[in-house]
Amino acid sequence: MNGTHERQTDVLVLGGGFAGTRCAARLEKLLPKDRQITLLSSENYFVFQPLLPEVVGAALAPTHVVCPLRHLLRRTHIVRGDITAIELAPQDAAFAGTAVLAVEGLDAPVRIRADHLVVALGSVVDVTRIPGMTEHALQMKDVADALTLRHTILTRLERAAVVDDEAEQKALLTFVVVGGGFSGVETAAEIHDLVHGAMKFYPTLRDRPRKVVCVHSHQQILPELDERLGAHALKVLSKRGVEFRLGERTRAASREGVHLQSGALIPCRTIVCTVGNAPHPVLAPLADDKGRLVADGNLRALGRERVWAIGDCARIPDGRGGISPPTAQFATRQGDVAADNIAAALAGRALKEFRHKSQGQLATLGHQNAVAALGRLRVTGFLAWWMWRTIYLAKLPRFDRKLRVVLDWTLNLFFPRELTAMSTATHGDQPTIHLEAGEKLFDQGDPSTAFYLVHSGQIELTRCDKDGKVCGTDRLGPGEHFGEGSLLRSKVRTTTAVAVEPSTVLSFPARQFRALTDNFKGLRSLLEATSRRFSPADSIVPAWVPAERLQMPVSSLMTPDVVTLRPDATLRDALTSFLGRGVNSFPLTDDDFRLVGIVTSTDLFGALRRDVDLEQRIFTFCTTRVQCVSHDAPVARAIEIMRRRDVKHVVVTDANERVVGIVSIKDVLAKVLTIDLAARR
Repeated sequence: MNGTHERQTDVLVLGGGFAGTRCAARLEKLLPKDRQITLLSSENYFVFQPLLPEVVGAALAPTHVVCPLRHLLRRTHIVRGDITAIELAPQDAAFAGTAVLAVEGLDAPVRIRADHLVVALGSVVDVTRIPGMTEHALQMKDVADALTLRHTILTRLERAAVVDDEAEQKALLTFVVVGGGFSGVETAAEIHDLVHGAMKFYPTLRDRPRKVVCVHSHQQILPELDERLGAHALKVLSKRGVEFRLGERTRAASREGVHLQSGALIPCRTIVCTVGNAPHPVLAPLADDKGRLVADGNLRALGRERVWAIGDCARIPDGRGGISPPTAQFATRQGDVAADNIAAALAGRALKEFRHKSQGQLATLGHQNAVAALGRLRVTGFLAWWMWRTIYLAKLPRFDRKLRVVLDWTLNLFFPRELTAMSTATHGDQPTIHLEAGEKLFDQGDPSTAFYLVHSGQIELTRCDKDGKVCGTDRLGPGEHFGEGSLLRSKVRTTTAVAVEPSTVLSFPARQFRALTDNFKGLRSLLEATSRRFSPADSIVPAWVPAERLQMPVSSLMTPDVVTLRPDATLRDALTSFLGRGVNSFPLTDDDFRLVGIVTSTDLFGALRRDVDLEQRIFTFCTTRVQCVSHDAPVARAIEIMRRRDVKHVVVTDANERVVGIVSIKDVLAKVLTIDLAARR
């Protein structure tokens, strides 16, 4: 699909987390019905992140800690996609700016212009600063991450149950969590509970050593809480069997385990990284040196009247002389104040200042234990765990989700934890695309999104000029590839790809293609060369060759008395013709003089090097997929085929596809370039 999808809205909220969802929900109550609210999110659901660790421990079903955004926001237009750019309007413009996003299934970008823009993009996970962490660690950011981690843990237990090697079994039963904050400690506790509870169902593992290790760079876990609560959490979890490596930094992660800065190695096969939060990359051109949007006390981005910044992505004064921490309770209240101020700005009223003081923090330690700091009150043990569940249950949106969570918690009192290893991964390493005859893969002019390899069938590539006239075609079969040229250079498709017959292609997304070509220089050089096969003739020949010379018919320079051979001719026959006739290429034709293959001097020399029997039929080693050119086609077409197929001869056929001649690179040099070369002496 060509072009860009354009939309316009009154208020555009970027992000479907705590801040963005709360802001949109309040705007629905404050703004008149004729005002349009739009929310952009990479997912179509809201994740209640405080309960994610319980999904890992199989205490909650994954769908019970998420809520569809369309259930929460009935008036708001929900658009799911990945935001690729934010274009702020000039200071004196009557609108805030435009968000550009990529939507799954659409080749063209979607652009949404807004009168007021609310930036609530939160943070992203970036673990690239620790070598190997991207490749070998699991994360805890989304419900899919939690479900993947649970699947991985149970898969490790299944594998450990059948492994004979003691060292490998020990590594399989070791689970390392990097990070000792809220997410790290709660995840470590839930992993311990899941593994401990599962052992009764793995009789061969009951007596095997197993451990959960939490690596933390500070001397105190849960540094967001006071020292007494952190010490209590450390004591409780250590007593239950969780091992802590405090004051240790992770140097690298590998397939063997976690390498610490001290030089020690923790052999393991499961690594969970809960550190590495980073600013959203799309904010880089707009943010401060730490990647956050700077906002004033009214939550407006500095210097902008119509742009608002809330949540983890913003640096916001808390109204008490400090900076708001990146927590859910601050994000939700910022969403409320931002909505109030947008409504006030639209009505011409005065804006209110954001002001909030933390009401406390809680952390679960699993096994009916927790710690809580509520104002000056410090609570530990079962009471803190009961408060943790009660408070978060109250904050969980929608009654149906609350009821489902209560049922899960109740059933867990009477039944064992769920041990189903359910993977969220799709089957197959590379996505395959099947096309029926006549179906189109992409159009000329579409954005470049993938590199393709033909697995079966035939794909025809067609290039048209600016007037829509076909000026070049090529057919690719199994083992051939295409799409690299636009990815390496133009970023848009220069051809249209259509299946000639039922075909299957392997698709390598642009991200994977870039990773390969950026790191494999030899492959990049090869693809750079092959990508130029599809260059038009006027970019191949010297610029001083007149355009009309390329439009001469092929019949004007071809050799009409072409030497052909029968498909049943032998290597001896071909060598005799080669030596006796002095030609380098022999088309193979059937009884009707239609082309069935071609054998070249290169094929003959290769056969001799392999000691092929002289009586072997040449059809067994000739080239059967031959690109021909029509006798009335322009010379440019023959030049392009030579370049694309890396050949020196092109067979010429008539309207009935019978062989009528052959054109060589020598013919092109002699009749297309000779006159100009003489003129330029």
